[in-house]
Amino acid sequence: MAKFQVTEIPFDSVDTSPTLEDEFTMTAISRELGMMKDPERLKIAALNLLSVTMQRQAIIRSLCKRLAKLETNNIVKTEHKG
Repeated sequence: MAKFQVTEIPFDSVDTSPTLEDEFTMTAISRELGMMKDPERLKIAALNLLSVTMQRQAIIRSLCKRLAKLETNNIVKTEHKG
């Protein structure tokens, strides 16, 4: 298994709570998905949501890497040794 260092940065629970906009979006999408009768349209919607989720995850990962560098003054280096 590769060796690596993990940098932990604490988050306030307020930072991870859904905003009013998030709750509105979840409600709107849930209603729209609930009304779909065509399995093909539902499949397309699920694939589109997966795509958005993966793009969002990539952005979050990039922001976390930047934050870790800033919080540690870039002194923590990740080591990968196989």
